[in-house]
Amino acid sequence: MRKHSPLGKVVFWLGFLLSVLGIAFNDSLGMITDGPDIFSFFSVPAIITGVILIIVSNFFKNRDD
Repeated sequence: MRKHSPLGKVVFWLGFLLSVLGIAFNDSLGMITDGPDIFSFFSVPAIITGVILIIVSNFFKNRDD
């Protein structure tokens, strides 16, 4: 993470958080099964968005001057 810009770090951690929350509230993968149905409905889009943000964070690197 030393090579990433501050924006890249924020994008990475946001993607990581979305992925973890999506996995936690997923019906088949997650540990939290007593939550409202809306959480399980948005779990798959949260996982996909989190993975995309983690991949996009690789494009925000510091330039070597």
